[in-house]
This record gives sequence, structure tokens and C-alpha cells, in this order.
Amino acid sequence: CDVPYFFTVNSFWSYIMPLFGAMVADQWWGRYRTIMSAIACALIGHTILVISAIPKVIDSPNGAIACFSIGLIIMGIGTGGFKANISPLIAEQYREDKPYVKTLASGERVIVDPSATVSRIYMYFYMMVNIGSFVGQVAMVYAERYVGFWLSYLLPTAMFCLCPAVLLLCRKHYILTPPSGSIYPKAFKVSMLAMKGHWTLNPVRW
Repeated sequence: CDVPYFFTVNSFWSYIMPLFGAMVADQWWGRYRTIMSAIACALIGHTILVISAIPKVIDSPNGAIACFSIGLIIMGIGTGGFKANISPLIAEQYREDKPYVKTLASGERVIVDPSATVSRIYMYFYMMVNIGSFVGQVAMVYAERYVGFWLSYLLPTAMFCLCPAVLLLCRKHYILTPPSGSIYPKAFKVSMLAMKGHWTLNPVRW
């Protein structure tokens, strides 16, 4: 098995699929439905990865690699739909768009800046993402070393199951924006207009 090859393909697949996940959400399904569908897809991929690492499956290397590859592909599709939409869904929950004055319990009057509030929300979000990534990587390494890869893959699968539970329980409290059309066609037209008369396949010509 060519490990660098699998690593490169998986990285490419995980980074290219969010483009399609964003398009599906903006054009047809909306962010919430796309996220829930992506979670279901990712869980299927996770489950296949766990199966590929079971000792009896590993005894057949070709079968294990095939199972592993299928799991990565399916999981990448789910990851694309999730990564592209979870951050915008978080931003949509804060509806203030203009600064306003707020009186604290102490009587102090402060200015609430929406841009600063959104930045703080994302700081907490990415802080938790990084903490979860660190804890997960450490736990997975020890699980693989002392038990096996199947447990190493099972741990993030079990944690990922909490995500749809939280989304379902809190659905009534979410502010959901309906699909308004993909931005890709407009971005493509703008790019073509910007490059018109200035872009060429000839690397020597400017």
C-alpha cells in the first residue's frame, strides 16, 4: 500500500468536496439539510473505515485496502458537505448587523460591535475544533498502538454521532436561511471579465 498516495488523494478529496457541498446548499437544499445529509454520508464512511481495520478483514490485504479506499471516498463527500456549511450556519445565528449601546448589570454602558461579536464566536468555535483535534489525535494514536486501528477509527465515529443529535435537538432554535442560488456562476463571470484581454496560455506573454 502506497501510504503517501492515499494521504495525498485523501487531502485533495477533502479540500475539493467543500466546493460541491457549498453549491448544493446554496442552490438546492439549504445549509441545515445539506449538513444533516453530509453527516449521514460521513458516518457511513466512518463505519466502513472501522470495518476495514477489523483484524479478520486486515488478514485479506486487498480487501482491506479496497474497503479503506471506499470509506475514504464516502467520508470525503460527507466532510465536504459538512465543512462548507457549518461555519456559515453558525454565523447566521447572530442577526445583529449594526452596533448598538447595551447597559450592563453594573450600570455601565458599552457599545456592542457585531463584527467583533462574530469574530469572538469564531474564535471559540475554532478553539474547540483545535482542542478536539488535539485530543482526538492523541487518543487515536494510543488506541491504535495498544488495541488496533479499528478502535482508532471507532473513537471519532462515536464522537461524530453526537453532532446530528445536537442538531436535531436544537433545530427549533436555529435561524435557517433558504437557498438563494449559488455564487459560482457570478464569480466565474467576474473572473472572465477581469481576465479578458489580460490572460493567455503563453507563459512568456504578460
